[in-house]
Amino acid sequence: MTQYGQFCPIAKASELLGERWMLLIVRELLLGSTRFNQLQRALPLISPTLLTKRLNQLVDSQIVVKQTPPGQRSFEYFLTPDGKKLAPVIESLAIWGMRWIRTEIDEQDLDVEFLMWDIQRNIDTDHLPGKYHVIGFNFAEQQGYPNWWLVVDGSEVDLCTKNPGRDVDLHIVTSVRTLVDVWMGNQSITQALNSEQLKLIGNSEHRKAFKHWFTLSAVATV
Repeated sequence: MTQYGQFCPIAKASELLGERWMLLIVRELLLGSTRFNQLQRALPLISPTLLTKRLNQLVDSQIVVKQTPPGQRSFEYFLTPDGKKLAPVIESLAIWGMRWIRTEIDEQDLDVEFLMWDIQRNIDTDHLPGKYHVIGFNFAEQQGYPNWWLVVDGSEVDLCTKNPGRDVDLHIVTSVRTLVDVWMGNQSITQALNSEQLKLIGNSEHRKAFKHWFTLSAVATV
């Protein structure tokens, strides 16, 4: 169904990609999310009904393919070759957005769940001292979920909001605002540590390795 009544390719592309949440779903698929629950975790404010609708729209438009892994009932979603061609579009939008939002992030934009999800999938496990690790994050100002844990087993990293019941190798004590600023490159790790807005509590090996395994957002250098 036409929305803009124009043959302009920007208008036609916007009829699909301009739908609410659509570009963020494409972003997540480009970043490696394939399952419905992964998409929900990265986009906590979208309802399951709307997420299903948007995914079906992308499937119908041949931007996404829906598959059932062997022996499973759940679906996985993958970008088609045409869908993958959106990568430079999303990258350019991210770069433009970073230049625009540096001073425009409001308190209501500080989504701790998306922050922790993004950290989880980007940490460099090769720079952690050993194979098994539990890393705790404490955000004292958070009412709902002030504590988060990353449980690392080799290259596998799980994100938990409940205590995993194992000794914590490193506690990271900070605010969501500070960690977002560090993650997005608005403040260096050194600045945050020196000002004590970011505190590392734990064994010395993990503290020393922090700057190496805690890789920043892909657009932090913009």
